[in-house]
Amino acid sequence: MKTWVATCPECGSADVVYEAGMMMGQKYRCQKCGYIGSFVLEKEIEVEKEVSGEHHA
Repeated sequence: MKTWVATCPECGSADVVYEAGMMMGQKYRCQKCGYIGSFVLEKEIEVEKEVSGEHHA
């Protein structure tokens, strides 16, 4: 299964969090390098699909 993840334009980390928004637009912060801004890159990644009821140890 594929999904999209926001990545930092400075360091490429996917450790990006949504900081603020509403009327002023979107603002994100990279927890790895400290980048703050409205521009982030979106990358498509492959994720493992979990079957409900199954637990992996």
